[in-house]
Order: sequence, then C-alpha cells, then structure tokens
Amino acid sequence: MSISKRPAIPAFAFVIRQYDLKVLLSVAILTRIFLVALYLASGGPGLSEADLASSIALP
Repeated sequence: MSISKRPAIPAFAFVIRQYDLKVLLSVAILTRIFLVALYLASGGPGLSEADLASSIALP
C-alpha cells in the first residue's frame, strides 16, 4: 500500500493570509472611527485629557 500525496496547501495558506490582512485593516479602521466618535460624543475639544481618559477607561 502506498501513501497518497498531500494536496498543495501553500495556495490555501496565501488566501488565509489575505483574509488576515483584511481583518487587521478593518479592525484598525473601525478602532479609529470609534475613538473619533467617542471623542466627539464626550464633548469635543473643550474636554481635558484626564476626563477623556477616564471616559475611555470607565465607560
């Protein structure tokens, strides 16, 4: 009995890497959008840094 050859995996691994890149980029973009939304919702430029940090840390 002979051992069958394994299917080629490198092409599949490349596809997974492309999805990983898309996921990482979308998470980075959404994080920035949420931080800007939090900044604008918390009072904008008139808010001190300590108040903004406490609103991020303690929602």
